[in-house]
Amino acid sequence: MEAARKNVAVLAACQALLFTNNSILVAVNALAGYALATDKALATLPVTAYFVGSALAALPLSLLMKHHGRRAGFTLGAGFAIASSLVCAAAVYTASFWLLCLGMLVFGAYFAAGQYYRFAAADSVPADFRSTAISLVLAGGIVGGFIGPETSKLTKDLVAGYPFAGAYCSLIGFAVLSILVLRWLEIPPLPEADRKDAGRSLGAIARQPAFVVAVLCGMVSYGVMNLLMTATPLAMIACKHPFSDAAFVIQWHMVGMFGASLTGCLQATIARGVAVMRRFITP
Repeated sequence: MEAARKNVAVLAACQALLFTNNSILVAVNALAGYALATDKALATLPVTAYFVGSALAALPLSLLMKHHGRRAGFTLGAGFAIASSLVCAAAVYTASFWLLCLGMLVFGAYFAAGQYYRFAAADSVPADFRSTAISLVLAGGIVGGFIGPETSKLTKDLVAGYPFAGAYCSLIGFAVLSILVLRWLEIPPLPEADRKDAGRSLGAIARQPAFVVAVLCGMVSYGVMNLLMTATPLAMIACKHPFSDAAFVIQWHMVGMFGASLTGCLQATIARGVAVMRRFITP
C-alpha cells in the first residue's frame, strides 16, 4: 500500500505540472496567435492544433505504454513538451504563425500522455483505494491552475520585444520537473501475456452504446470548455482588461474544473469510514 500511495503522489504532482503548462497555454495561445496571424480570424488555430495533436497522439501513446510501461510513455510526453516549447518560442522570435501552430500540434502529445495519469493511478492501487486515487490525481490540477496563470503573468514580457516568448520558455522548466518526478514512479510493466493480448477490437468497443454516449458527452463538454477558455483572453483584452485579469479568470476556471475532485475524495473517505464502523457494529 505504501508503494501505491507513493505512485498516487507522483502522479498528482505530474498532473499539477501538466496543468501548470496547460493553464499557461490557455492564457497566452490565442493572444499569441492573434499577434502573429495575418488573418485575425485564424487567431485560435494554435489552440485547435493543440487538441488535434492530443487526439492524434492518444492511441500511439497508449500502445507504447502497453509495451514499455507507463513511465516511458509519460516521459516521452514530457519530452514532446520540451521540444514543442522551443518551437513555439522560436515562432514568436521569427513572427511565424504557422510555426506556432506546428509547435502546438506537437505539444498536444504531452497533454495526451497526461490524460493517462488518472488511469495509471487506478491501475496501481487496491480496488478499495481506486476512487480516492483518481480524485487525488485530478486534484493536482488545482495546484497547476494556480501556478500556471501566475507564471504567465511573470513571464509574458520577460523577453523584451517578444511578448509571450518568455511564457513559452517557462513551459520547459515544468516539463523537466515532470521528467524528474517520474523517476519515483514504480508501476511494473504488464506481463508478457498481457502485452501480447490484442483485447477487443476498436470496432467492437465503438459499437457499445456506452462508448457512443461517452464520446458524445466528451465532444460537447470539451467543445464548450475550449470555447470558453479560448475566447476569454481574447475577449478580455478586446474589452481593455489587462493581461493579468485574463490570467486571473483562467486561474479560477482551472480551479473550478478540478475542485469537484475533492468531493470525490471526501465521498470515498466517508464510505471507508462507514465500512469500518459497520465491521465494529455488525454482530
